[in-house]
Amino acid sequence: VSGVRDKMNMLGAVTDDGERFIALTPNQFNAEVAKHFLRAVQHEFGERLVIILDNASYFIAKTLKKQAAADGLLLEYLPSHSPELNPLESCWRQLRDGRANRLFLTLDDVNEYLSTALPALNSPQIYEYLC
Repeated sequence: VSGVRDKMNMLGAVTDDGERFIALTPNQFNAEVAKHFLRAVQHEFGERLVIILDNASYFIAKTLKKQAAADGLLLEYLPSHSPELNPLESCWRQLRDGRANRLFLTLDDVNEYLSTALPALNSPQIYEYLC
């Protein structure tokens, strides 16, 4: 046994009308991965967006902010240490609850689970987070 584990990381976005965009990557999150994610979100939802982010180091990186400004994105940030204000946390909770007491032996098993679980997620009601 090597002790090395395969992994899959996810970044997600949800719109004010409940549309979701989830990106999967085997890479560790960093500013470059986050920049690619924001460009993919922009491609999916349109040129002019206001994107509300948490304060993860890769989202507050100067290089990401510079690219976002050049791409016409307006970035706003949630208060630090406030996951309850992040609507995507409910999506991640659903995924965690759905995999409770399940053993995934391979990354293919994880991908198979995600292929059915992601489309079945209940989108958060964004306006509940704004009021």
